Amino acid sequence: MKFLKAIALFIFLVALCRVAIPASADAPGANEDPFGGLPITGTIPDGVGVVARFGLSPLGYALPGGVPSFKSGDGATPRRAINISGAWGRQNPAPMGPLLASESPESFTVTIIELPNCATLKIPAGKARWFKLETYRDRRVQIWLDDERDGATTASGFSVFGAADRYMFGTAPGDGWQMNALRDGGSQTANFLEGFVLAVYDPDNLKPLWAFRPPNAAILSVNTDARGLLLPGPDGITIAEATGAGIHGYANHNRNVPQHLLWYEGRFHGWVFVMVYNQMIWDSTASVCSQRVW
Repeated sequence: MKFLKAIALFIFLVALCRVAIPASADAPGANEDPFGGLPITGTIPDGVGVVARFGLSPLGYALPGGVPSFKSGDGATPRRAINISGAWGRQNPAPMGPLLASESPESFTVTIIELPNCATLKIPAGKARWFKLETYRDRRVQIWLDDERDGATTASGFSVFGAADRYMFGTAPGDGWQMNALRDGGSQTANFLEGFVLAVYDPDNLKPLWAFRPPNAAILSVNTDARGLLLPGPDGITIAEATGAGIHGYANHNRNVPQHLLWYEGRFHGWVFVMVYNQMIWDSTASVCSQRVW
């Protein structure tokens, strides 16, 4: 019994050591979410119709939803976003045999530990790449970006603080050095001082927008320009209208987590989209990660 307990303890300690190691996201591929997203449906008790993500259709079919798939695209547009939802959970080991007098049931209480999930890729100069992640209302989600050494294919877990960190030092709005800047000529706030800009779009961006023809999940219904940035929608819909609540916030450097270049933390319920823009004049490699925590 002691030998079995020792083995169980060893396995548990190994699992804990792995918590800090980022997992790899789905490799960027060719997936493209259907226009407007996928509906969530379910039959209602009285059989009148079908309950969809955003309401009831008395006609007996699902209204367009706004739920992306878990598959990754190449990141060029929101519909082709790369999935960086948390990788997997881990449970405390179950007791092996009857509990000893010194053991308590609480020591085997089930807990879920979610590993960070990361996508590492080279983002061309002056281009945006899109990522998506699923969130839970009862958990905070942490999103971060690390600049990586050229040629990296997996997340190292920390930023190298290279050219992306020093790109804007000594410059002023309108400088030629900022030729690819997302906000060319705009103010240099902490959100735009690094070589990368990370913008977070919250689940409100997936709410129905009835001005669109179905399907109408807003952020999955608009087009992007050559840089990968959102364009106004059909019928002259503005960006703010087309994306619901617009950008929820921008990531920036957080002194409390000094190992990461850009950091963002919040609480959401539903899918979150992340737009990363490379405002440098050269291609650069980055890892974009997320993790849900209590």
